[in-house]
Order: sequence, then C-alpha cells, then structure tokens
Amino acid sequence: MEFKNNTIDIASLPKFEETALNTLQKDYFKVMLIQFGIVFGLLLIGIIALYIVSNEELIQNKIIYFGIGWLVLLVLSFLYLKISFAKKGFALREHDVIFKSGVISETTTIVTNNRVQHVALHQGMLSRYFGLASIELFTAGGSASDLKINGLLFEDAKKIKESVSLKINEIEAESIKEQIIEEQIQLSENNLKEDLDEI
Repeated sequence: MEFKNNTIDIASLPKFEETALNTLQKDYFKVMLIQFGIVFGLLLIGIIALYIVSNEELIQNKIIYFGIGWLVLLVLSFLYLKISFAKKGFALREHDVIFKSGVISETTTIVTNNRVQHVALHQGMLSRYFGLASIELFTAGGSASDLKINGLLFEDAKKIKESVSLKINEIEAESIKEQIIEEQIQLSENNLKEDLDEI
C-alpha cells in the first residue's frame, strides 16, 4: 500500500466561525443574577459589619468610599455578566461540539467526539428550579472536564448527552473492529510465514 501525505489547501478547510451557534437559555441569566446578587449581598453585609464593629474613626469616615466602590463594582460586574451571557453559544455537530465564550478575548473550544471518553449531566439547586442543566465533556488524560456548557434546558442536555454517548460507543465499536481485523491479518501473516518456513 502506497503511503500518501498530500498538502491540504487551508482555504478549502471548513470554517468553524460559519457555524450557527445556539444561545443559552434566558432563564440561565436569572441563575447567574441570583448568584451575582448573593456575592454582592455578602460584600455589602461585610461593609456594613465593618462600619458597625470598627471603633476606628478613620474607617468610619471613609465608609462612604467603600459604599461607592461597592456600587461601581456592582454596575461594572453586572454589565460584564450581561455581555458575557450574550457572547456564549454552542453547537453540536456530527463530529464535534463547539462552545464559544469571552468578553475581552473570545475563546472557541472544539472537542471532537473521538477524544471524548465520558459525558456528565449536572443540575444545581437553582438550575433544577428553572429546569436547566449543564453538560461536561471529559477527554483522555485529565480529571477535569475539557468542556462545560451551562444554561441548557434539561431535556436538551439529556439529548446532547445521549447523542454524544452514542457516538462514543460507535467510535469504540469501530476501534475494536479495526483492532480485531488487524489481529486477524497479523495472525494470517504469521501462519503464512510458518507454512513457508516448513516448506
């Protein structure tokens, strides 16, 4: 069999940027807002507690600056959260899964099905309340997931998990089939060699 290693024209390669991405569920933004509110609520409680507990006049005189800082941080963080949510998108394709995120620098993660070893579906307390779930894709060589998509409808997350799991099984079955064929060819070659040696 002749070995070939032809050059690929880069211009002819498919562009992942042209893939139409699905947006996350709008209810997931509510989940993000609740988590956001909890964090900033705790920060505000901390500032108020500092004002009440502190005996130092310097801190009590400067508490207004803590409040202004908290308010500015609240507004900026909210804007970042809103833009971040709008920028996220995903696509399930025949051979891979794409996830795009990022505000300042955009990141596109593509995980091919033949690298995926395990798919996990998760539902937190807030996500369960809104009927949402997240999907995690794990590949070889790491305990952490390579890709996590939050803000999916629970039913859609289940379908994605089943689809990717089915493709993993098909790839594994094909790999086992190829291995068996290779072993049979090797065995046939060894038997032929033994027969020739006997002659």
